[in-house]
Amino acid sequence: MTFLLDPACFVAPRMESGDLYAFFDERLSKKKAKELVPCLNSCCIFLIGMMGCGKTTVGKVLSEALGYAFVDSDTCVEQAVGEISVAQIFQQHGESAFRDNESKALQELSSKSQQVVATGGGAVLHPINWEYMRKGITVFLDVPLDALARRIAAVGTDSRPLLDFDSGDPYTKALMRLSTLLEIKASREVFQS
Repeated sequence: MTFLLDPACFVAPRMESGDLYAFFDERLSKKKAKELVPCLNSCCIFLIGMMGCGKTTVGKVLSEALGYAFVDSDTCVEQAVGEISVAQIFQQHGESAFRDNESKALQELSSKSQQVVATGGGAVLHPINWEYMRKGITVFLDVPLDALARRIAAVGTDSRPLLDFDSGDPYTKALMRLSTLLEIKASREVFQS
């Protein structure tokens, strides 16, 4: 089961990222969460979306409200490879090695219940990962590219290996690369359908 969650429906345009927790806490109160939990049948919830869309932020808030565990699949990969960062994995072993470990992590996570999983931005590009995520509930966080580029430019690209390249204006670099990644993702989806 896949859902589309447009954060714009939940977040006022001028809201600062630090206010997101307070906003979700208000909207997704413990009472509402308790009403929702029985409907979930202990299913794992997978959050998907482009890098910078808020999977980790939303995941932490959602897991707390539901009483679920929060897991970041990138952290699982880092632990499996030896406690090095995603950027270092890309640099030392390549994207293919990272994606293989990401698939292994999602396979393991999909067998567990009552957890919210923030996936890596590229997890959806591998069909096998969809098989794992279909065992739970998948929620797509939809954020406009412009907003993603602004967020990423504000924090830098050092921790985002797919965006760490030539010098230049961080916003423009992020926007151009995100657009390219979105085109690649769209073309893969056409061939897989």
